[in-house]
Amino acid sequence: MRRTLLILAVGLTAVAVTAVGGAQTPTEVPFPAPTVVQYFVSASTVDSTGEFVSWFPRGATVTFRAFATETKTGNLVKPADLKYFNVMIPGQKAVKLSYKEPAKAKPPAPWPWTATWTIPADFPLGIVNFKVNLKSKSGGYGSFVQIPVATAQLNVTKA
Repeated sequence: MRRTLLILAVGLTAVAVTAVGGAQTPTEVPFPAPTVVQYFVSASTVDSTGEFVSWFPRGATVTFRAFATETKTGNLVKPADLKYFNVMIPGQKAVKLSYKEPAKAKPPAPWPWTATWTIPADFPLGIVNFKVNLKSKSGGYGSFVQIPVATAQLNVTKA
């Protein structure tokens, strides 16, 4: 009887350890990333007054603001460094971001890259899964994707 209980205890322990160990084995390595990110990109949407806004009616003009730096140096990305820096909106042509030198802006602009997009009258209602992509002349890439929280995403409403 004692021997049977011992064998049963060892067997259950082995099953428990295997189940717990197997459950904790990650299927993907979250950090460090397998590829190096060459550019940090951040973007936001604002209204005509410069206020952060994520809900726009059809026909309204959305202003995209962006900021990008080279991750190794921390240097601000400038037009001479890039092949492109665009806002990608599903079903629309790429919207090119324009640069305004921060020191010349009054007050200095923390978001030196901007672009505007007028929402078409027939654009689908709901979340617009836009992305901001850049490619440097040296072949590096950077990208911004919205966090999946409705209040932080660009949303189109009825006019």
